[in-house]
Amino acid sequence: MKTLIAWFSWSGTTEKIAEDLQKKTGADMFRIERKIPYSTDYKTCAYGEAAEEHKNNSRPAIKGPLSNIENYDAVILAFPIWWYTAPTPVFTFLESFPVWKGKKIYIVADAYSDNTKQYENSVRDSRISAQGAEVVPGMYNEEIRKADAWLKKENLIV
Repeated sequence: MKTLIAWFSWSGTTEKIAEDLQKKTGADMFRIERKIPYSTDYKTCAYGEAAEEHKNNSRPAIKGPLSNIENYDAVILAFPIWWYTAPTPVFTFLESFPVWKGKKIYIVADAYSDNTKQYENSVRDSRISAQGAEVVPGMYNEEIRKADAWLKKENLIV
């Protein structure tokens, strides 16, 4: 099974999670990055740019989109929770591929709060954006510390 880790990170926290998962799985990596970078100022980014994108259900352009998803059987999709769901560039990524049939997407999310409803929103919204994929819960917050057991259970570990 060929696996891709697609990840979005603003502060670097999710980037570290993705790198750790890559070391354990040997999966290919793809950084989901907004074409026009977010502000480095937290308040401007969170309460301005990200809030506005969420409110308008925007799909901002992303840098160097992945050329195809056909080479992968599974995608570990990692991101922080923003505005009660995944950041909008994650949805841009998912919606950039018309065919997800036969692919499994594992949602791995971290958040400041431990509100599982926000994680459930992320899984639900990812299912809507990745039509035809089997989108399943992966790990959320504290579960990420037990990544080895989860990766073994899902047969994703090298």
